[in-house]
Amino acid sequence: MKVELLNTPQQGVDIEKLAQLHHDEFGGSRQFNVLAVARAVWQCVRDSERKYLNAWIGYDNDGRPVGYIVGTIRPSLYSLSDIAQQEMWFVVPEHRSGLISAMLLWHFEKWAKNKGVEHIYTQVEHDEKPELVERIIKIMNRLGYKKQGYIAVKHIKQKGNDDDRTTHSGVGVAQTEEVERQRATR
Repeated sequence: MKVELLNTPQQGVDIEKLAQLHHDEFGGSRQFNVLAVARAVWQCVRDSERKYLNAWIGYDNDGRPVGYIVGTIRPSLYSLSDIAQQEMWFVVPEHRSGLISAMLLWHFEKWAKNKGVEHIYTQVEHDEKPELVERIIKIMNRLGYKKQGYIAVKHIKQKGNDDDRTTHSGVGVAQTEEVERQRATR
């Protein structure tokens, strides 16, 4: 297993393919356009300093792309510091029990720390798979992340996008909290 910084057109294609798999698995009928991913890839590669946007790709031992993470840095609205936000993070199912998820997160975190951010924000959107959410939260807890607040999204129906599912609706969080309550009573 290895993680590489996005630098080449081929790595950009690898992220585009992984983003499509990500959408196929979790996107429902939400609108998806690989050109949006290509635009982000282009912005990332163009910014040699990687000031605001960065991405990494995880590869298995045979060189196949198996995961990616994309992060941004922006000014905080509460202080004169910057914050980092994980924008997209996906690992193919057959590699989710391995180290690649943590390795991707580690690279994102290292970049954010080197840029002097005050906080790093991550999110988990797998509302229909609470067991996956629980696994991801455990990994993140071990790496020093703590659940803080909730994110709510209101779906604005637009032409060509009739998905009324709100991925950050809290369903996964609620289900995860129920799993935690059940464990606590054991």
